[in-house]
Amino acid sequence: MISDPIEVMYNRIMETAMNEGSFLVGFADLAPLKGIQTGDDTVLQFPSAITFAVEIPEAAVRASMNKPSTEMREAYKMCNKKLKAAGEKIVAMLTEAGYKARFIDPAQRVDPERLLGAISQKAIAAQAGLGWIGKNGLFITERCGPRQRMGAVLTDMPMREGATLIDNKCGDCTACIDKCAMKVLKGAGFKHHPASRDDVIDWAKCGDYEKRLIGDGSKPEMACGRCIAVCPFSFPNK
Repeated sequence: MISDPIEVMYNRIMETAMNEGSFLVGFADLAPLKGIQTGDDTVLQFPSAITFAVEIPEAAVRASMNKPSTEMREAYKMCNKKLKAAGEKIVAMLTEAGYKARFIDPAQRVDPERLLGAISQKAIAAQAGLGWIGKNGLFITERCGPRQRMGAVLTDMPMREGATLIDNKCGDCTACIDKCAMKVLKGAGFKHHPASRDDVIDWAKCGDYEKRLIGDGSKPEMACGRCIAVCPFSFPNK
């Protein structure tokens, strides 16, 4: 039985996400994303999504400025843990209210061969008007640039009027492209969302590098993160 008015649900969802460490929460109509590449086509059976962001600590990003770091890998794990906690609570809340809901774990690749999650977290966040997708292929916000991790819950809860999309603000900057350790970024230009991730990045080469940095457990896991560290939007107040 659906009992909570939408505005009440919105407030409850935002409060829950914030309590679990999110600094940004948005709501998206998924209809405009029907044509995007997904790792699981069933996700687009949901008409709406809730997206939320957890900030990656500045210290971890700075540690990755010139070389891969253990700090960045641990930061990713910490962010994923917070996103999962928020997502599971939001799913429980929506289910209790009578809606369908599914958490999209940012750490899960449902199609390992193509390195795809169920659906693009970045595309959902952009559709919610929280920021834009940059030349580094990452989601960028005004508050901390690409220095965040995104989580999402898909649902059939009705959304309010569609959000205003934010145009790509990377301009002529090519810092991420010029300083990429593996030279995988292609410099594609687009307003809201690239037609294909292949236009933006050599994802197979980047993914192979990530796999090598994680390793086989014989050494501490590391992560690159240089495209986050060199982005001027990562430290807007510095």
